[in-house]
Amino acid sequence: MESLPREIAGDILSRVPVTSLVINVKFVCRSWRKLLQDSLLVFMLFLRTTKKDPCLLLHSVHPIKQYVADFPSDDSTPNQLYVADFSSDGDRIEVVKKIRVPTLPEFYVTASCNGLLCLRDSLHNSKLFIYNPFTLDVLGAPRFCTVSESVGNDLPQSSVEILTLRSLTWRSLGEIPYQIFGKRPSQVLVNGRLNLATWPINRCSSARLIVSFDLSEEKFYEVPRPDCGSLDKFNHNLVVLGGCLSASVYRKDGYLEIWVMKEYNVKESWINLYNIDIMDQSFENSGLHLKRSYARVICLLKNGEILLEMTITRALLSFDPKSKTFKHLAFHGLPRWYETIVHVGSLHWIDTRVVAT
Repeated sequence: MESLPREIAGDILSRVPVTSLVINVKFVCRSWRKLLQDSLLVFMLFLRTTKKDPCLLLHSVHPIKQYVADFPSDDSTPNQLYVADFSSDGDRIEVVKKIRVPTLPEFYVTASCNGLLCLRDSLHNSKLFIYNPFTLDVLGAPRFCTVSESVGNDLPQSSVEILTLRSLTWRSLGEIPYQIFGKRPSQVLVNGRLNLATWPINRCSSARLIVSFDLSEEKFYEVPRPDCGSLDKFNHNLVVLGGCLSASVYRKDGYLEIWVMKEYNVKESWINLYNIDIMDQSFENSGLHLKRSYARVICLLKNGEILLEMTITRALLSFDPKSKTFKHLAFHGLPRWYETIVHVGSLHWIDTRVVAT
């Protein structure tokens, strides 16, 4: 491998899953470890990875107390991360591995982007960490101190700050007239814009908007919503399906409603693509019970199936839109209680020598 030209070595290694590269290659010898830090390999690997099914990160969490008695006990430790890889045909989960996490008592996985995770300390909400779960690089961000205040019937507005990784400094963009909060706010990156679901500013209103933050202009814009009142519901989340901005709502009647914006930022391009009956499904001999659970859309697999997470029973299902059938994706090693994060694994290295200012 050492005698091969850089481009050929990079082409060979970029075809290996990132989980295998880290586990099997990183510790072979010093020269191979150095090769994993080659910017050409990092770029080629990232391009190939984005064309495959994403890996899933499973964040083991504490069970929801009111439902604990209804489901089997779990031996997995809260606040651990597991990585799950799909088979080449996307038909099943092939492997689940536990990965190291920074030394934190409890944390939320706030977001995943370009191979990096943003972790938030659940005990100190203003403390953030940038983490690559495959290179194990972690960078603690300085605390942000902006606090918003509410007035009258209005909920607090959102203060916006941008963290520059090279200098580890925050820049304030001021306040925006939208309320965005939560452990893991509903957010997706489409067309160079971070799209977010908002909460109503006024307590007398139930309307929820979709806003986008243009990463190049550093400005917010409102995104037209589809003509359906269901997007005002609590259990509404944004997702990317086939490269398109999409929204899913789990209705009280047990149906999962999925809307897709075929042409970004064009209101007329919203279509109600699926209405999926979840509650009438049964899974023999699986021990899976969907009672009182509701579904969250995770992603679209390369085989055309939609990956769903049942958010109380903590089960992964795949739905085939052609046959209208479900599969329960179970595999040894899955934690019993978890939240699923779509992640594109990469070898992007973080410069941990930067000092916060």
